[in-house]
Amino acid sequence: MRLLRETSPDVEGIQLRAGNPAHIVRKIRILLCLALVAVAVAVPTSSRSAVPNPTVTGPIGTKGIRHHALFDSWFRLGDIGYTDAEYFIHGTAKSLDGTTSAPYTTRIIVTRPLDAGRFNGSVLLDWVNVTAQFENAVDSLEAQQMLFREGFAFVYVSAQAAGICCTPLTPKVWDPVRYKKLSHPGDDYAYDIFSQVAKAVRSPAGTDPMGGLHVDRVLAAGQSQSAGKLYTYVTQVQPAAGVIDGFLIHGGGSKTYATPPAVPVLHLLSDEEASPASPNTTTNYRLWEIAGTAHSDFWLGYHQVFGSGPRVLADAEQKPAGGWRENNRIAGNYGERPNPFMTTCVLAGATMPMHYATSTALYRLDQWVRTGVAPPNGPRFSFSGSMLARDTDQNALGGIRLPPIDVPVARYLSTSCSLGGLTIPFSDLELSLRYPTHKKYYAKMKAATDASVAAGWLLPKDAVDLLRRACAAKYRWHLGATGC
Repeated sequence: MRLLRETSPDVEGIQLRAGNPAHIVRKIRILLCLALVAVAVAVPTSSRSAVPNPTVTGPIGTKGIRHHALFDSWFRLGDIGYTDAEYFIHGTAKSLDGTTSAPYTTRIIVTRPLDAGRFNGSVLLDWVNVTAQFENAVDSLEAQQMLFREGFAFVYVSAQAAGICCTPLTPKVWDPVRYKKLSHPGDDYAYDIFSQVAKAVRSPAGTDPMGGLHVDRVLAAGQSQSAGKLYTYVTQVQPAAGVIDGFLIHGGGSKTYATPPAVPVLHLLSDEEASPASPNTTTNYRLWEIAGTAHSDFWLGYHQVFGSGPRVLADAEQKPAGGWRENNRIAGNYGERPNPFMTTCVLAGATMPMHYATSTALYRLDQWVRTGVAPPNGPRFSFSGSMLARDTDQNALGGIRLPPIDVPVARYLSTSCSLGGLTIPFSDLELSLRYPTHKKYYAKMKAATDASVAAGWLLPKDAVDLLRRACAAKYRWHLGATGC
């Protein structure tokens, strides 16, 4: 109805100002009605109304033994104009096939701008990963810098049973007092739980977890196991539910759809998921394969160990945001500065910056949903038979090529160590043989970075960050290093 309220005065204005005949005005009204029908087809509001609105309780505040939420922000969000709060979500969920129902109580953590004027209208729901038998919010951590600077809100969603109980880093064990009420009937119900969280965010009834912010768009993201869950959601739940406007399926899922997705899907893959199989649709589907990236990486591992780790394990006080910025500086290493963590395998080995690609993917997905203009498909990986093709440095060939893969300072052994990969930085001698001076290295990086921005694979502000790092790497050349 918003469209009708905003458009009707213009229709009447045509009649009054120009004295148009009544039949012209009637035609205009008919066209308006047709436009409204088109909007109704594109946004299935009747489907949205079919998703029940759950009961939202909170903010939970300082209740419990620990006096804070598990996996809340480890630094002071207020320093950067944001806040977070945990809520409990209670309702009755249907199984995936719709034949049974069960009560549930789960939790979400909402991170949002303090100033409503800064909010861009888009909310990202992160279906947090539970492969480790505790929760990892991969995509909202990978893209955190972009989400903050662009004014997104994002929601940590405990969608699966393994994220609720029963290992030491699950809520029911970590703080049994705070989380006594949580109850999950099993992952067959996770999809409807996720739909109900989306409904509570975009159309709250009762307690508003968004603190009064007006939500225009709801996006969803999930990585690895969560990507597989979202693929199932897109193919089996989204057509009827209609409460989510676009999906980032990251590091999992399939390229094959029995029918094209009902809303935009951006499929983001690393070397680990490389397969020569081609997608069977381009309708509402885009594929981005990022050369040199691993399934999990240095950015994630460093932030989890040195950022959230002390707060989760020892209830450390939240640090000033300066600590977060320093972690970003170290975690964003793309191999230009040797670090012992580069050889720690699953923990934090791979440094090809998937966080840039995730940020760009979510930004472009949001623009796609806003405007209806899809980003391009990325170039495909190159293959030798069924295997990912590699160059003489053992770095991946083909795919979307961020600057560090085309102007390398390391060997990115993205699949050599299970899910985490390894980074083997070039020695100073190797660097000097490839790039005799830092000036020549920086010039190549600058050209590759400009090309990546122009192609739409790298956001301009991330390009600034990348070139700042490339400039700071001049110490590796010892002699002859100049300004950038």
